[in-house]
Amino acid sequence: MLTLMNLTGVFLKNNGKILLIKRGMHKKIAPGMWSGIGGRIENAEMNTPSDAALRELEEESGILPQNVSSLDLQYILIGKHSNYIGQTYVYFGETSQTDIIQCDEGEIAWIPEEELLNRKFSDFFEQMLRHNKARSPEDKAVYVGVANDITEEKLHITWTPCVDF
Repeated sequence: MLTLMNLTGVFLKNNGKILLIKRGMHKKIAPGMWSGIGGRIENAEMNTPSDAALRELEEESGILPQNVSSLDLQYILIGKHSNYIGQTYVYFGETSQTDIIQCDEGEIAWIPEEELLNRKFSDFFEQMLRHNKARSPEDKAVYVGVANDITEEKLHITWTPCVDF
């Protein structure tokens, strides 16, 4: 039987740099790869994934919610991984706080924005970041990315903007 795993991720900017985590080698998913800060959405946060994003951000990096601005949901990533469906709510924002702590999840660092795509990400996050970079600043849509095929060892994702109905 398939189960559902709800996750969140945050990519914060400050002065031309983006906060990332290099996931520890002990992690089951994407060990040793770079990612935004994030984790599982707890039951009480199920209807407010932004609360989970801010909680994870504070727990893993020490960045306080009051120092985060313009936190916008920009992507919902959906894919199947063995016996579960993963759904990740990805936020982008800015922070005035540059001092960070380290955690046991991996190595946290501020990476210059121009070096972002030189890092090793999961296929899903790499394609999302490339999609995000190609978006115009006027594009305020939330995109749903669905993993729908793997061809030649490359994940294929369909990007669809969510619209009001």
